[in-house]
Amino acid sequence: MTTGERLLELRNRRGYSQYILSQKSGVSQSFISAIEAGSKSPTISTLKKLCDSLGITLAEFFYENSYNIPPALHKLVKECRYLTSEQNEMLSNFLRSIRTTKY
Repeated sequence: MTTGERLLELRNRRGYSQYILSQKSGVSQSFISAIEAGSKSPTISTLKKLCDSLGITLAEFFYENSYNIPPALHKLVKECRYLTSEQNEMLSNFLRSIRTTKY
């Protein structure tokens, strides 16, 4: 998958138009279009701006197995990065308990 194809996939997954992504990232809509068409390549700093606007890291952009992770899960993982190890353990226990609770 090319950089442009990956950007298009992520943008569509989030329901963003090129215009919306442009507004969020500060990258021109025409440049986003050119990246997705494969006629231009973004610099690392431009790609970082796009990734930040999509709510992912550069590593996640290039990590092939992250393609099928829903955006809500990306958001949860991003939030967990700021928790202490004790808070992460508490969250893990909570998630385990609600998964196994029968209503």
